[in-house]
Amino acid sequence: MNLDQTSQKQLIDIVRRAGQEIVMPNFRQLSAADITTKSSLSDLVTIADQASEDFITSQIQQYFPDWAIVGEEAVAADPSTTDKISRAQTCVIIDPIDGTWNFAHGLSDFGIILAVVVEGVTRFGLLYDPVNDDWIYGNLGEGAFYQRTAMDEKGQLSLPIQALTQAPKPLHITPETDLKRLAGIMSVHSYEGDKKHDFAIKASHFARINNLPSCPAYRQMAQGHFHFSLTYKMMPWDHAAGVLIYTETGGVCRTLDGQDYSPALPDGEMLTAQSEQQWQELAAHFKK
Repeated sequence: MNLDQTSQKQLIDIVRRAGQEIVMPNFRQLSAADITTKSSLSDLVTIADQASEDFITSQIQQYFPDWAIVGEEAVAADPSTTDKISRAQTCVIIDPIDGTWNFAHGLSDFGIILAVVVEGVTRFGLLYDPVNDDWIYGNLGEGAFYQRTAMDEKGQLSLPIQALTQAPKPLHITPETDLKRLAGIMSVHSYEGDKKHDFAIKASHFARINNLPSCPAYRQMAQGHFHFSLTYKMMPWDHAAGVLIYTETGGVCRTLDGQDYSPALPDGEMLTAQSEQQWQELAAHFKK
């Protein structure tokens, strides 16, 4: 069963508050002491990541006390936390700041991701941009929508969380049929050795390739600005919301070896495309 409108609004308000009250006040204000590394030099965490996750977690516990919660930073402390995704009746998956490297370096391509998984199936997904205070959300079988804060009489965004919002804009993509015209999202430097060299050559086949974190990547694809993506990790906080949303716009998301996506899927490379035909052609291109 999908979430009711009241629950959706509550979750959106929680994420917006985290973005406007915690994340944005720290944006371009961090000191070196506020940033640490996790698994590598490019895998960063900041005081804002932890504060955002703590806030979202506490708010969800207050309003939805029966729900399990899996946050990226909680998993970093205890990897077994991800077991809740498949075991809990309802589980919320949180990425408190997706694109921390960008955030820590003053780049505005980052966001907050939230997904609600019920009995192992993603039912609600939210991709929030704190910089512009706008968001894309979707419900299983009910479509995906773009929404933002309404403008005031001076044509400026009304920032209070309780402010009126513009009507949701339905999102639908129209597939591009010529592979050479495609704009894709890939992180070639994330691969190593011969595979890195091979993918760099294959990436040159397309009109444009960018590297974006998951939140802005799925947002860009859901709005039709990019046509496909290929990512090398299957972290649930990176994909659960985005896969639901992109699928609701008409896109196709599965691993490069053909597995259907599940939030509990531990490994694989995620290939997204605008249609089944486009996915098959892209898979053939990357696997040959």
